[in-house]
Amino acid sequence: MDFITLTREDHLAVLTFNRADKLNAFNYEMAAQFENLCQELNDDQTIRVILLQGAGEAFMTGTDLYEIYRNLESVTAEALGIIRQFNACIMLLREMEKMVIASVHGLIMGTGISLLLAADLVVASETAKFSMRFTQNAVSPVGAVSYLLPRIVGAKRAMELLSTSDVLDAFAAERLGLVNWVVPHAALETKSHEIAKQMVNGPTVALTQTKQLINSAWSNKLSSQLELEAESFMKCAYTKDFKTAVKAFVNKSVPEFEGK
Repeated sequence: MDFITLTREDHLAVLTFNRADKLNAFNYEMAAQFENLCQELNDDQTIRVILLQGAGEAFMTGTDLYEIYRNLESVTAEALGIIRQFNACIMLLREMEKMVIASVHGLIMGTGISLLLAADLVVASETAKFSMRFTQNAVSPVGAVSYLLPRIVGAKRAMELLSTSDVLDAFAAERLGLVNWVVPHAALETKSHEIAKQMVNGPTVALTQTKQLINSAWSNKLSSQLELEAESFMKCAYTKDFKTAVKAFVNKSVPEFEGK
């Protein structure tokens, strides 16, 4: 059974988590499918943008605890397998030369939070509710939450969110920098595709180089980051899109980028 569906729209790939009857809770089969799809899209040079979304009433509510309960005595090995596969997905989403957009609604918990943090941009329905939930389930965070969350909201606020499992509404999440846009639920799909198409039609090399620069800035020294910026700028300067942008600026016209 396909727990995740893939739809291609020109240079856009839409991944839909499709366990709606379980609020898209993550299980072993879903983890395996997600890893395979992430690798497939990473290798697909025709895809420039990936849009993540959830079917039904929620984006994703974390690991399927009902499945864990049914196999409680042997949970360790299975849980470790899911974590490692999910970690591989997070690494791919962060490092791939494609923009990743999360379109979220309803409940977002656990692994759903990991995906939200790993995405480059996030569009949220005003119905969205966010909870870290890990310690509430007597486990520590996984899926790079302990790495990404403090870098976005700060160490003290990250500790608060992780230790209390407090629920945030969409506007609180926006104020903390966890999401970029909050829209009425009826407008979520339209807004998400609008942003995705903007990225698809943008200067691909400049966008992906900017993504890599932002990600590397968290660990680089200033001198290293300055050098990396110079190298990235030169990669962009050799592209057809750069020449198009300069000509459009001089001619006071709107550039039409080709992603090359």
